[in-house]
Amino acid sequence: MAARAKRAAVAPQPLLIVGGYGVVGEHVARTLRRRHPELPIVLAGRNPEQGRALAAEIGATTAVVDVRAERPLGSLAEPPAAVLAVVSDPGDHLIVDAMRRGIPIADINRAGHAGILDVTVAVSMERPTAPVLLSGAWYAGLNALMAAAAVRELGQADRIEFAVLSSSDDKVGPDSWGFAERLAWPYYGMRDGKRTPTHPLTGRRPMRCADGNERPAALVSTLEQTTVPLTLGVPTVETRIALQSVPSLYAMIGLKRSGALRAMTRPALHGVRAALFQSSGTGDFCGLTVTAHNANRSVSIDLLDTRGQGHLSAMGAVRAAERVLARDLPPGISFPEQSAEPETDIEMLRQAGVVVRLTGFAKEFPPTPAPTATA
Repeated sequence: MAARAKRAAVAPQPLLIVGGYGVVGEHVARTLRRRHPELPIVLAGRNPEQGRALAAEIGATTAVVDVRAERPLGSLAEPPAAVLAVVSDPGDHLIVDAMRRGIPIADINRAGHAGILDVTVAVSMERPTAPVLLSGAWYAGLNALMAAAAVRELGQADRIEFAVLSSSDDKVGPDSWGFAERLAWPYYGMRDGKRTPTHPLTGRRPMRCADGNERPAALVSTLEQTTVPLTLGVPTVETRIALQSVPSLYAMIGLKRSGALRAMTRPALHGVRAALFQSSGTGDFCGLTVTAHNANRSVSIDLLDTRGQGHLSAMGAVRAAERVLARDLPPGISFPEQSAEPETDIEMLRQAGVVVRLTGFAKEFPPTPAPTATA
């Protein structure tokens, strides 16, 4: 009995959030603290002093973790229960180090065919004994989670369309160029069950957005277009982006058609691309609409967040962290939609203040609480 009591008194290992004090990371840390008051949290990065005030406020600690080091986790005083990577890991050092140490890891920035191919090869070499959750679909995997909810409602879907509503006035972090860089190069979307070379910022057409307005939207390269056709068995998957400023979208399309986007990938033009794609605004609302179709009917899910893409991405990251902390994912690579829990996922979003609207569903889930009687 004494031994059992001693084990129960031992504090659980912490969750390590690499990038836990950035634009997205701060939202993640605050939300996880509200949802899990007793969870030890470590905010880590190259400059942890930037996160000390936040750590003190939410009862977390800080640590130095440099993803550029060959073994980023080697400097930690104790191994974490799991790692949430909110920053880019361009050399794969963080994800490989976690695999070698048997630590579950969720990565929300790894997207695009090349990044997934590289980590898949790394996994085949390392043979991890812990989960590697790649949650780099839009809004840190929320696209994929909502797709799973829609497909479950239909039973089977022939086509899924994602409409992302963004704003150039929203707050963005330094990793925003990763997405912008992919706009310069073709990707392979799934059309009628076949991989098809597709140029970003083509296929423009009107799309209904989460705020209820119809806007022109153009195709973009995103991870869910690579994974959802296979994980959910959907023959056609397309993701388009709409901007609150329609002229801004047409300007991006013009840059793509002129070849300027590709030219801006050159190191000499780093300042130009940073000014265009990494300048942070003061904040704006954002949205996501997921529509799934089959031969009989269609269903859709709208998400609208007045706190912007940083906050909505953090909600996807929170669910990714909770999944790897639960330790019920299989070892090796998986994607968010494979472990989706639609009721829990949507309830978490609503609790966080995200407006969620379901259309075409047989019933509302989770059920909307009945109003309490007042005297």
